[in-house]
Amino acid sequence: MVEFDTSKIGYSLKLDGKYYNTLDIEGFSHMMKDPSYCYKFYWLEAIVQLIAEGVKETTFDAVIDEMICNAWYSVREFHIHLSGMPIDGQVKDGLERAVSKLSELSNLPANASKVEIKNAIKKYALELKTSKEQLTNMVPYRALAGFFDRAEEPADWGSVRRMTEYIERINEHVVILPYTLGTGSKLKKEIYFQPS
Repeated sequence: MVEFDTSKIGYSLKLDGKYYNTLDIEGFSHMMKDPSYCYKFYWLEAIVQLIAEGVKETTFDAVIDEMICNAWYSVREFHIHLSGMPIDGQVKDGLERAVSKLSELSNLPANASKVEIKNAIKKYALELKTSKEQLTNMVPYRALAGFFDRAEEPADWGSVRRMTEYIERINEHVVILPYTLGTGSKLKKEIYFQPS
C-alpha cells in the first residue's frame, strides 16, 4: 500500500472536533415516501444538482428545466410513465408531458446532451410554458410535506400564497427546511436553499 505524505503534496484534513448535524433526516425520508409520483425524485435531484453547482437561490423555472433534462432519457429511451400508466391514453404527469412535448418540437434524440436539451427548452419556452407551470402548482410544496408533521398548524393546500407563508413559519419556528420560497409567481417564483 502506498502512503502519501500530506505535508509534501499540500493537502491536509483539518477538523475542529465538532460535528454538526442539523438536517432533519426523518423529514427528508418522508419527501420520498410515496414513490408512485416520480416528479418528487426529479425535483430533489434537480435541487441537489443546483446546490452542488453552488447555486444558493433560483427560480421554479430553473429547477423544472433541470427536471426535464434529468427525466429526458428515461422518458424518451424507455418510455417510462412518471406517474403510472395512463388508462385513457392521456399522460397525466406534467414532467412527462413536458419531456414529450419538447421531444416532438425539437426532434432531439433520446441520448441528447444536457446542453442540447437546455437549448431546446429555451428555444421552445413558450410552447412548454403550460406544462412547466403545471409543475409549479403543488410539486414544490408537496415535496416539503414530510417536514410538516411536527407542526401543530395544518397546511392550507388551497392557496399558493398561504402555503408560501406556512413554509416560512415552519422554517422559522418548527424545523429548518431544505428551501423556502419567495413571493414571485408561477415559473418566476424564487427558491432559497438553506445553507445548512
